[in-house]
Amino acid sequence: MSKILLIDTLPAPMLERLRPLFPSPADLAAVSTYSDEDVAQNGADAEILLVIHRKVDDHLLSMTPNVRFLQRVGVGYDNLDLPALQARGIVAAYTPGANATAVADHTILLMLALLRRFVAAESAARQGGWPTAEILQLGLGDLSTATVGLVGFGNIGRSVAERLRPFGAQLLYTARHPVDSALEQQLSLRYTSLDDLLQSSTIVSLHVPLTAETQGLIGEATLARMRAGALLINTARGELIDESALRRALESGKLAGAGLDVLRNERPGGNPFADLPQVIVTPHIGGISRAALERMMGMALTNVALFLQGQAPLNQVPQPSAS
Repeated sequence: MSKILLIDTLPAPMLERLRPLFPSPADLAAVSTYSDEDVAQNGADAEILLVIHRKVDDHLLSMTPNVRFLQRVGVGYDNLDLPALQARGIVAAYTPGANATAVADHTILLMLALLRRFVAAESAARQGGWPTAEILQLGLGDLSTATVGLVGFGNIGRSVAERLRPFGAQLLYTARHPVDSALEQQLSLRYTSLDDLLQSSTIVSLHVPLTAETQGLIGEATLARMRAGALLINTARGELIDESALRRALESGKLAGAGLDVLRNERPGGNPFADLPQVIVTPHIGGISRAALERMMGMALTNVALFLQGQAPLNQVPQPSAS
């Protein structure tokens, strides 16, 4: 019987609901903590790893010497050490596009919450206040008059554009290559350079994967090129932003606010903007919804079954080049 090990922690009831869904013959085990000891104890005889957020590097793989397949339950694979996997001959796959609609919904939520000063208004009303005049004085924005710049236009960027179009926002995007003109016309999009997008947009929203090229993409220089009073949204990866530079831009008033579902340090106490009321931070929940989880797990289960049947899993992670 092949052993499958989930190396991220999940609530016990959720784990028990998942267990009967896995193909036979397979035995699903899971760590209960993020300690090395837990991985070593459970991973010695595991053949398949399931990973959600945990970093998989050579050190972790040394504790799971019999693993032949790794399934990432998520849309990116920046938490995987690809050379280490390749060196050990481990096939890896992921679930691209599975949570695009959930992330897009959350992106729109953050835009509206900032424009409508939702957090301040709700908090004041909950505490017994009724600060209509004060909130009006701060200013309330509209998506209908916004120019939204999408940095990246994959599954999530496109889903965001589809949701923004009915609001009447002007849409700009930048990507490695423009999409076809029919789609641009359908979504009322205009392709442009990153510089022009930063200078033209009242809201900049990040939708690129984390790579060596995109790490620190939003830093001192790029923030300086953004419009005064603009908003920054990040539902992609925390490492795309130089958080110290962003804080300076917010404190100086260069930016009016930020909506962040991701941070560099996604641990308790890791929010460096907790004292800034113009920043909304949510704990990396943008891609999590019932439907998104079902799609991701369905794709993962399909791949586990294919691997156990000796077939090639779908959506394999690209191997690093030999150079």
